[in-house]
Amino acid sequence: MLASYLSAFATASKGVDERVYLDAFAGEGRGHDRSSGDEFDGSARIALEAGEDAGFTRFRYFEKGAKAAELEAQLRTDFPGKDIKVYEGDCNEMIPVALQDLGDLKWAPTFAFLDPDGMELAWRTLKSLADHKLGYRSQSSTKIEYKVEMWILFPSQGLIRTLALDEGKVSRRDFERATRLFGSEDWKPIYDRRLSREFTGGRAREEYVNLMRWRLERVLGYKSAHAFEVRNSRAPLYHMIFATDNDAGTEIMSSIYDKAAERLPEMREEAKDRAIGQPRLDLGDSFLAPGEGYHYEPPWEPLSPD
Repeated sequence: MLASYLSAFATASKGVDERVYLDAFAGEGRGHDRSSGDEFDGSARIALEAGEDAGFTRFRYFEKGAKAAELEAQLRTDFPGKDIKVYEGDCNEMIPVALQDLGDLKWAPTFAFLDPDGMELAWRTLKSLADHKLGYRSQSSTKIEYKVEMWILFPSQGLIRTLALDEGKVSRRDFERATRLFGSEDWKPIYDRRLSREFTGGRAREEYVNLMRWRLERVLGYKSAHAFEVRNSRAPLYHMIFATDNDAGTEIMSSIYDKAAERLPEMREEAKDRAIGQPRLDLGDSFLAPGEGYHYEPPWEPLSPD
């Protein structure tokens, strides 16, 4: 999905000289499939290969510790001539630094991939990204001033685990992490209804996703925020939330969401096959009925405190 969108993003913006890619949790550049052990490219390399000749021109990555220098050295070796920089440290602290360094490129189409392992992402980082391009057009211009597009791994199931039904298992740090993620305590009414058993875990998860979408649109000013649930064969894992000001971005990502929704059941069956070593019969059934593609629906008004 990421590769498809980045290629489309680069193609759609090929009329300008610069395109910026930001990767908040860059990792090591490659990963390994847990079932087969096969190596695959991570987001850092996917971005460098996206769009071919019309791809991104500036690549800014964020990683902690010794991994940062190792990643930069490897990427520079494998992609000579590319403008690559890896910032060492917590991305919540270093992204504002990188954005300041990119201050003369506020006009350039910019995409940020925010893929934390859990609840490491802070709302202030999303705000820094959303505000980065403010004022890049002259006051007399009638053209739209587009924000940084963001695709965010939102830990919807992680919130259900962290904000547990047994309050004795929830630490003060857990509450602080939830507030840091949302940028407010607006998540508390959802949790209170979960504690009172008014909400099931599934309903609470939907409300958390909706709250994040609502804040991206109403607080940060994005035109639309699109959520896509990622599941394994047993349960939801997380949501990907795409925030954009651009109708073209919405159209492209909606198409990608459609295709992924059709593909996910097949992917789950493939994962089961690898686990048991026995292929399953594919009858060609589609996850989506004819005409039932992805359609944007605006977030509803979040819950207010009682």
